[in-house]
Amino acid sequence: MSGLIPIIQADVFTERPFAGNPAAAVLDADRLDAEIMQRIAAEMLVPGTAFVSASTQAGVDWRLRMFTPTREVGYSGHTALCGTHALVESGRLPGDRVTYDTPSGLLRVDVERGDGRALMWLEPPLPACRPFEGDLGEILNALGLSRAAVGGWARPAVTPDQDLLLPARDLAALRALEPDMRRLAAVRAPQHARGVCVVSRETVDPGSGSHCRFFAPHYGIAEDIVTGSVHSTLGVWLLEAGALPAADGRVVFTAEQGDGLGRPGRLQVELTVEGGRAARVRVGGCAVTVLTGSLRSGA
Repeated sequence: MSGLIPIIQADVFTERPFAGNPAAAVLDADRLDAEIMQRIAAEMLVPGTAFVSASTQAGVDWRLRMFTPTREVGYSGHTALCGTHALVESGRLPGDRVTYDTPSGLLRVDVERGDGRALMWLEPPLPACRPFEGDLGEILNALGLSRAAVGGWARPAVTPDQDLLLPARDLAALRALEPDMRRLAAVRAPQHARGVCVVSRETVDPGSGSHCRFFAPHYGIAEDIVTGSVHSTLGVWLLEAGALPAADGRVVFTAEQGDGLGRPGRLQVELTVEGGRAARVRVGGCAVTVLTGSLRSGA
């Protein structure tokens, strides 16, 4: 297909330009096939590009597909929020909720408007993490993380997206990481895994609940700036590790990511706790548009 495609670029999980995680969004993507979508995502060269098109399912608002520069993914939190932000800014989301049909199933996003901003909440299915059973040695070596710098406050765990959650001793250990990206990709790709998320309970801002760094070099993202999709399971993991209050009710904390890349991002993570266990989890954030334009899709 050829022609001009309207596209925006926004920074997500931030309220100011040039912070948070950049993403792109294309509305009215109905005529684009997967090959063209992938070429557009590669051209944009941001961690995620959202393609929003008309839904064919009753009770579903839009169809949503998400691509990194190298592949399609079933779920990407900041990419989904960029698509939602584009709908809000274009006036196509008059209400406070949107439901997407995605390759991974239905995804709902709630929107809270006020004070000149829109706080968007992702609510994926309640995730469960399982203990990591493999050998950490090769992964730690590729990360440049010594065993002494691994935190003892939680067990390494695997998310439903096959991300490894790895506790760090402190913020200094997190900042000192200098991964060998080629080596890390060589270790993780054969494991059919996605990223490695290294998490510190020590934070930059007083009162935040976590600070993390996320690496997925074999997905075309050496270090992700802010990773929305991992934070739903991260919240459950923190609760199970005793790092969050286990009393029944609502627990909300601010999660930090991206500071070391010069693009500080802030997410809101909300858990509903029943019987000491997570019964519901949401991940929220804002976005700001930094670029609007048109892209030529072909000759």
